[in-house]
Amino acid sequence: MLNLDSEIDVSLFFKWWWQQLSFFVPRKFLDALARDKSQLVVEINSETAKVSFVNQLQETQLGEFEINELGKEEVQSLISGNKEYSDAKIILRVPEALSVTQDVFLPAAAEANLRQVMTYELDRYTPFHAEQVYFDFIKQGLANNKALIHLLLVLVKKSTLENMYQQCLSLGLQPFYADSQAQLVSPDKSHSQYNLLPKNLCQKANKKPLFIMLGSILLTFALIIALMVLPLGRATEQLNELKQRSRKVEKIAREIEDSKKSIDYLFQATQVLIDKKKAAPSLVELMNTVTEVFGDDTWVSQWRYFNNTLQLTGQSGSASNLIASLEKTTNFNKTKFISPVTKDNRSGLERFKISTEVIIKQNADAE
Repeated sequence: MLNLDSEIDVSLFFKWWWQQLSFFVPRKFLDALARDKSQLVVEINSETAKVSFVNQLQETQLGEFEINELGKEEVQSLISGNKEYSDAKIILRVPEALSVTQDVFLPAAAEANLRQVMTYELDRYTPFHAEQVYFDFIKQGLANNKALIHLLLVLVKKSTLENMYQQCLSLGLQPFYADSQAQLVSPDKSHSQYNLLPKNLCQKANKKPLFIMLGSILLTFALIIALMVLPLGRATEQLNELKQRSRKVEKIAREIEDSKKSIDYLFQATQVLIDKKKAAPSLVELMNTVTEVFGDDTWVSQWRYFNNTLQLTGQSGSASNLIASLEKTTNFNKTKFISPVTKDNRSGLERFKISTEVIIKQNADAE
C-alpha cells in the first residue's frame, strides 16, 4: 500500500533532469558551474596551515605552509599561478577536536524562528552560552512523531574560530565560510550547507559571473522561444545553422586530436616524474635507519620529509647526543637543531626538533 506520509526526495529527479539537459548547455557555462563548486580548503594547526584543492573529481593536497610572510608569499604565488585555484571558494575548516556536533530536537512550531530559538536554548544542549560560540545547524527533517524537528547543531568557540580566521587572513586568504571536519559541507548537497562564520567575516561573492550566467540563461530561453515562433520558411536558415554547427564539430574533433597529442606528452612527462621518484630514497628505509640510530629512550612524534630534508620532532633522554648519532650514518648530513631543546616536566625527557639533509645515493646500475 502506498505510504502517503513518506518523504519524497525530489532532488534526485532534478539531478537526473539536469544531466539529461546538460547536453544542450554550452560547455563554458558548465565549466563556470564546476568552478563555482571548487573549494580551496584551509586547515589551521598551531603554527602551520594545510591547504588543499577540492573539486567534483578529486582532492589535491597543495602543501603545508608556515603562518608568516614567507608562507603568505608561497600560498599567493601558488594560487595566482593556477586559475582553478584562484576561482575556487576559500573554506576555513575547523578540526574535529575543536568543534562540537549535537543532535537537537525542537518543537515543529519553532521552525519559522529556529536560529532565535536555538540561541535561547543553546545552554540546555551544550555547556556553552550563545555569546561564547559561533554556531549553525542543518535541518534533518521532522522526527517520527511529526511534532519535533530534528537539527544537527555544529558549534565552535568564538576565540578559537576568530584566532584561526586571523591566521587565515595573515596568509592573504579570506574565507567564504567555515565548516567543521566533523561535518563537511558538500557543494553538491544543498541539505548539508551551513556556515560557522558570521556574515560580516565572510568574503563577499563576486556577483558579476552570476549576472553573466543569468543573462546567458535568459538569452538562451529567448532564442528557444524565437525558434518556436519562426515560420516554416526559416527551414533554409536552420539548415545553414546546422552546417555551421557541423563545422564547429569538425573543429572540436581537431581539438580532440590535439588533446590526444597533449595526453601523450603528459604521459611521457609523468614517466619522467616516476623515474625521478624511484631515484629518491625510500621513506621506509629512512625510518628503519632512524629507529636503529635512536635508542629506546627516544621517540619521534612528528616526521616530515620535504626537498631532501628530514625534520624530526620528539622526546629523548639525551637529545644532545642525537646529532652525533645521525651524523655517524651515511644517510644524513648537516644535522642540526631547529628549535631549542626543552624539558618535559611530565615525562622527564627532553623535547627536540631536528633537521637533517638526506643523502641521495645513486644506484650503480642507473642509466
